[in-house]
Amino acid sequence: MATYVGVGVGGFVVDFGLLVLLREVVGTPVWLATSIAFWASLAVVFLCNKYVTFGARGMGHRQLLRYFILLGINYVITLGIVALAERTGVGYQWGKVVSVALTTCWNYFAYQFWVFRVSRDSTDESV
Repeated sequence: MATYVGVGVGGFVVDFGLLVLLREVVGTPVWLATSIAFWASLAVVFLCNKYVTFGARGMGHRQLLRYFILLGINYVITLGIVALAERTGVGYQWGKVVSVALTTCWNYFAYQFWVFRVSRDSTDESV
């Protein structure tokens, strides 16, 4: 669990840092900055969780497909929370923090029991 949290913190630093950089320095619209930052941090998080946190080997294409399905769900939720936080005056930064906290909680279980789960039959390639 500590490794998962460490990987998550690293991913958050990349995600949040890029979001603030794009929004505050470059002036990118919040929806686009959120989108770019969210997707940019994913390669590092996927690879670290796959090999370090969960020690998953093989079945990379199945794991990657499941990972992207989960990320699609997380992306929509993140975009909604950040937009709502900005619209209500709370600030997009707090919206990002809230969305990361929520997705982090359910992602651990989704990773462990679905994305990186190794089936007993290694020929099982179903999604």
